Amino acid sequence: MAISEETMSHYAETTYGRRSKDVDEARRIYQPKQSDITGKIIIFTLAGLCILLFIFIIIGFFFIAKPLKASLTYVDVRSLSYNKDTSSSLYFNSTLAMEIRIENPNLGFFEFPTSKGDVLYNGQVVGEMRISGQRVASFGSIRTEVRTEVGYKGNQRSPVWLKNDIERRLIILNTRAKLRGEVHLKALNKRTVSLNCLMHLNLKDEVIHRLWCN
Repeated sequence: MAISEETMSHYAETTYGRRSKDVDEARRIYQPKQSDITGKIIIFTLAGLCILLFIFIIIGFFFIAKPLKASLTYVDVRSLSYNKDTSSSLYFNSTLAMEIRIENPNLGFFEFPTSKGDVLYNGQVVGEMRISGQRVASFGSIRTEVRTEVGYKGNQRSPVWLKNDIERRLIILNTRAKLRGEVHLKALNKRTVSLNCLMHLNLKDEVIHRLWCN
């Protein structure tokens, strides 16, 4: 039985149309939506930022020096003399034995040369201390002893605050020092650790009964 050319042509057109429709349907099913692409871009971007932040934290922990801390752990009054007679020159003298604690929270060790510090009374230097240069291990601390002589002498026209302090037998002293050194990591980081403490020298009992550091 012969098939006419017209029938063959109609069959070919029908078959081609079905195939084209099936291809379009498949493309429509498997082609990702624009919203899905945008969501994936946002997720990948956030993941990349988190990774970068983690890297910066690690770099900061290992390569950026953190602040060091210095404080007085105790102060011992070894000798003390003062004049409480307001009709003559007022004064006080004392020898103080102090212990300084230096803490290093860094991965590398901290090293500083011999340094000087001051003991102040009412803003005036009344004593100097010498802090020997040392090395503080990574994540460690050291204690170093310092001895200093402090004293202040007034006159018959001594300021009111000196008279009041002598009469109540209480002298408030402040210690200051800056230890300039380097934290040795893979790169050198120059750092300064500051000592700033306040103490109450009790003239009557010859003790330091209050001590705190910033």
